[in-house]
Amino acid sequence: MKRRNDRVVSAAYRPEPAAVAAARKFVRETLQGWLDTRPAPPDTELVDDAVLLTSELVTNAVVHAGTQVQVTCKLAASAVEVVVRDSHPARMVPGPARDESIPAERTNGRGLLLPSALASAWGVSYGAEAKAVWFRMGLAGQKTGLTEPVGDPDAAESAVPAAAWNVRAASPAVAQPPAVPGYDDLLRQAVGSARVIVAGDAAYALVADEDGDLSVRAATGISPAALLRTAPSVATVPFIVDGRVTGVLAVAAVLPGRFGDSDVQRLQQLADSMAAALERARLAGLERARRARIDVLAEASELLAGPLDADRILAVAGQVAVPRLAEWCAVLAAGPDAELSVLAARHADERQSAALNWLLERAKASAPWPPPGRPGGAASPGAAQPDAAQPRAAQRWPLAGPGPAGLAGPPAGLAGAPAGLAGAPAGLAGIPAGLAGAPAGVAELAARGAWCFPLATPGGVSGLLVLGGPHTGRPSREVLSLAEDLAGRIALALENARLAAQQQAAGQALRAVLLPAELPRVPGVELAVAHDLPGAGAAAAAGGDFCDVFPAGPGRWRFAVGEVCGTGPATLAVTSLARNTLRILAADGLGIPAVLDRLNQLILDERAPGTFLTLVHGEITEPGPDGEVRLSLACAGQPLPLVQPVSGAGPEPVAAPQPVLGVIDGLSFTAQPAQLSAGDLLLCVTDGVTRRRDGNRLLDDDDGLARLLAGCAGLTADVVASKVHEEVRGFGGRPAADGMAVLVLRAES
Repeated sequence: MKRRNDRVVSAAYRPEPAAVAAARKFVRETLQGWLDTRPAPPDTELVDDAVLLTSELVTNAVVHAGTQVQVTCKLAASAVEVVVRDSHPARMVPGPARDESIPAERTNGRGLLLPSALASAWGVSYGAEAKAVWFRMGLAGQKTGLTEPVGDPDAAESAVPAAAWNVRAASPAVAQPPAVPGYDDLLRQAVGSARVIVAGDAAYALVADEDGDLSVRAATGISPAALLRTAPSVATVPFIVDGRVTGVLAVAAVLPGRFGDSDVQRLQQLADSMAAALERARLAGLERARRARIDVLAEASELLAGPLDADRILAVAGQVAVPRLAEWCAVLAAGPDAELSVLAARHADERQSAALNWLLERAKASAPWPPPGRPGGAASPGAAQPDAAQPRAAQRWPLAGPGPAGLAGPPAGLAGAPAGLAGAPAGLAGIPAGLAGAPAGVAELAARGAWCFPLATPGGVSGLLVLGGPHTGRPSREVLSLAEDLAGRIALALENARLAAQQQAAGQALRAVLLPAELPRVPGVELAVAHDLPGAGAAAAAGGDFCDVFPAGPGRWRFAVGEVCGTGPATLAVTSLARNTLRILAADGLGIPAVLDRLNQLILDERAPGTFLTLVHGEITEPGPDGEVRLSLACAGQPLPLVQPVSGAGPEPVAAPQPVLGVIDGLSFTAQPAQLSAGDLLLCVTDGVTRRRDGNRLLDDDDGLARLLAGCAGLTADVVASKVHEEVRGFGGRPAADGMAVLVLRAES
């Protein structure tokens, strides 16, 4: 039924699929007839856009409201307006999402994306018995002057009182404009509209990807991935922008001969009306993606710079790759038995994390490992491998095939199909074998597959960086290139972290070598040591300061505080030589001068250029009846040992300086006697203490060490060692560049 009142025309339709085609025809004929009477040339694009929007709004009303639908057209001097009413005001119409896309799981609200993209203004109004969705399009060269949606004043049964209007979106000049729909949203709209326009059973869009290759990006209907290959009826039309084809829009039906020339013509009109908007959205999306990726490698380099542990590196991998390169990523590492383990996984949607971890744990046995180009066998982090043999190319991982838990891929015929398709024919639906009881989303992740990038370094291939969730079967060439580079950086960072961990372990082992495992119990004497290695790595500490106390015979004990000058394995060898020689020669009964003579010659025989030893070596004799602790000691190149009397008098050195060991051949050394009364302290240190620097000042300037020891009179040996250690660490306010060893002896009261 149609009612005319000057330039306002309405038509009412039953809530059935045929209403969509009838409404399109009504709007096209009405607007075309009106515009043909204007002196200006007919605005064909405006009519096409209005017909497309009417199709969307009437479809939504038929599907969601299920009541009679009224379509009203109005032509004013400046604009065309179309209103679609239904009698279900309780069903609210959601506005378009404020972000750039609508979640894939949401099935409503998509019809309003097109009005927000094509109309100059649009809105939703609610009354007591009806609601209306309207849009307005300005005529060429005219300013929009309409301010309210219109209606047929004689159509009382469907009119909405003016006071009841609740305009959700009005002119952009007076209201916040709705967000521009994203490319995928518009593409889904195009596919859905195509299926509705010709009443097809399935529809899909074949569009250019980032590399310019055509691939399926959107589909709807009855199992389109399977149906479109064998459908008896298929109609296709191109998307054309500036004379070039940017994609293909297709529909299919299960009945032969379903589509005629008029259907193809309507599809082409739809494609023509949306091609430009789609291409703009596609290019805008590519530009946003590329801008997001432009700093991927720079950010990775910054985050991976410096010392990092493996956990931090894996966190950085997910932070950099997701979502700019992929929807999800994971790092798989190979163990000694060539089996892969999942070190880390991250999904852009945290709700999918459980599904991703579940899938990876069950599919890892089918990962492409070892990578091609790598001569046989499993990854071996320490094995040498020529750079030419290092695999660089990415590999497709379907995430399908039986795994340890019997995981299987998507059902036959659905590989690559979009998720969430309903109404699949028999034999194409159901849960794949091995997915029963899996978290939600596993099937979709498995169907979309992933790409693997070897974590390769000059020392071998240690694992895989996995990127998943591309829209098509293959990431773009830009993403592949960035991912390969990122994988190389992650592999290098993991290798550096592994080496740093080895160095730390070696440093801890070295600390055990440089310190006595346990101080012996010396009657009448308290013993305490403090020790620091330089820096954080074993390489820096390889020639570090050492300290040792050990028995030398009945009633006698020897002590040594020394430092081998140099770095590297040769220095560590001299350190071990010195400690073992001191113990062996003491056990043989040699006195301190003879021990130093022999040790000097042994170091010279090692022929380690630039390596020498500074040492304080002494002997403790068990106290006699008078309680005095008698000492004999020699100082070769180290700071002179100091004795602090319990009386509080100033500390005094108790040995004469002598040359360092391992530089001059044929040296003879001497030892000086000393004694400690009850409560007296003996302090022996390496030059890492006295040479601790604060700007241009050293800790021992102006007898700084003696003044520090003078404040320790009356303290126990443990307290003195700790106090000296803390004072040295705090002097200068920065980590020490040199190690130190501290030995404190105190005669018991």
